[in-house]
Amino acid sequence: MRFIFFLAFTMLSWPLYAQEKVSLSGFVREAGSKEQLPGVNVYIAGTAIAAATNGYGFYSLTIPASDSVIITFSYVGYEKVERQIRLRQDTKLDIFLSTANQLKEVVVSARKQDDHVSHSAQMSKLEVPIQQLKKIPALFGEKDIMKVLQLMPGVQKGTEGQTGLYVRGGGPDQNLIILDEAVVYNANHLFGFFSVFNSDAIKSVELTKGGFPARYGGRLSAVLDMQMKEGAKDKLHGEGGIGLISSRLTLEGPLANKKASFLISGRRTYIDLLAKPLIKMAQKDSESQTKPGYFFYDLNAKLNYDLGANDKLYLSGYFGRDKFYYKENLRDYVSSAALDWGNATATMRWNHVLNQRMFVNTSLIYSNFDFGVASRFQEYTKEKLTNDFALKYQSKIQDIGIKSDVDFFPSAKHAIRFGIQATMHKSPPSALSTSGTNIESAAAPISQTKNSLEAGIYAEDTWQVWSALKMNAGFRLSTFKTSSKTYVRPEPRISAALRLGKDLSMKASYAEMNQYVHLLSNTGIGLPTDLWVPTTDRIAPQHSKQAAIGFAKDVENPEVTVTLEGFYKKMNHIIS
Repeated sequence: MRFIFFLAFTMLSWPLYAQEKVSLSGFVREAGSKEQLPGVNVYIAGTAIAAATNGYGFYSLTIPASDSVIITFSYVGYEKVERQIRLRQDTKLDIFLSTANQLKEVVVSARKQDDHVSHSAQMSKLEVPIQQLKKIPALFGEKDIMKVLQLMPGVQKGTEGQTGLYVRGGGPDQNLIILDEAVVYNANHLFGFFSVFNSDAIKSVELTKGGFPARYGGRLSAVLDMQMKEGAKDKLHGEGGIGLISSRLTLEGPLANKKASFLISGRRTYIDLLAKPLIKMAQKDSESQTKPGYFFYDLNAKLNYDLGANDKLYLSGYFGRDKFYYKENLRDYVSSAALDWGNATATMRWNHVLNQRMFVNTSLIYSNFDFGVASRFQEYTKEKLTNDFALKYQSKIQDIGIKSDVDFFPSAKHAIRFGIQATMHKSPPSALSTSGTNIESAAAPISQTKNSLEAGIYAEDTWQVWSALKMNAGFRLSTFKTSSKTYVRPEPRISAALRLGKDLSMKASYAEMNQYVHLLSNTGIGLPTDLWVPTTDRIAPQHSKQAAIGFAKDVENPEVTVTLEGFYKKMNHIIS
């Protein structure tokens, strides 16, 4: 009798037990360097349950408990990994992926997305593998990320030789360029012929042209999101290169018994050093003594430290500058001019795994772009100063911000992300023009600092509605406060993918964006003298609405993914 009661109880409770949900989570890293890998595909074999690692390599799947389940991890350029495990309780599983074996043959390859990825709700997104980027032809020995992106569909390069991106009808100032979560306002070196991004220090590059997730805001046309390498944790590595106009060197390695790692990467031109002796020889017998010069440099640095199994701290920064100078010395006059500009960014991030289903990232962000123009003309009559003229102009935009993002995985059908951001903009332009014979005692430059606050709160959900339909719905509420007015703008976002067959998907998206800082430009070239100014009570924020529809088809032979997209985009309050 007891046996029958026990058997009946077991049979009745089994369906309830079978429906029990458990979580599988962890980090995916590169074998050897221990770099965390973003965008790795994680899925259950034979099911539609899938996820992707976030920007810090963290993943989470909530699935029914099982005695045996096969988990697959795949990432372009790395060996696929499969694990068969028993899932009866919440489990943490960290995975290390090894790079794929290199073949002796020369292979021209493109990314064939996995079935679960090709039917992602995200559309109008391009990912550029860094290893492929390093194989493209180089201009003067420099492999430029921005030049590669100019070759992508939906992107135009504008003026020949420039690094600006014109995405779906928008200008370069309408692109949100992010390096380790810090905004980069000017991405040009050498008056636009090279970008400020050293590919030796970059880990991932993603360009989103439409269907923007709710976590992004502040620009109208595109989002270029880049992450720097973390630094190898296995041993000290070095990489360098010598080009026609610049050289670069990168060092990375472990610290503190491999609990931490560092990366430092530098690049500098030597045009000025090579040109000096040639200019001196050319002016050997000339009365005119001219000293022109130009150089630029970049410095990327990053430090990360494991505070424990669930906490990690990052410190990263970028510092770069261009400087052009000219001086001419004759018997009757002396003239000089200088132009310099540069970016500086710094980010401190704290990653915390709150539990098996929740990941939190909090960041403090600093960004600064400034440029200065100075010129002076001194005229002499019989070695006596008779005329003195000077012009000096400086401008900058400086950001100090804080943001916190939460990734929440409540079930296999939902991946929720929400967060809050706030940035203080500071714009203090100044100008001074004087003339006479004693300009050293001239008045101070005219300056008027403008402060403004930009903030936003957002939430988005990637929802597997049913096996053939997946969507990402989100909402962002942005606000911008000046000294005299406050703007509050809603920004709805939605994108969806409908699976029409095993290898064919139809996608659609709609997004509204607002831009609160504007670029005033005298030319279309994108010179550093262009001025960033905030929205005011008279100048409204720029606004865009973009709808897109397209198809994605996976082809097995050859292994490529073919996409076709069309879009409609309307922009209001554009500055010209």
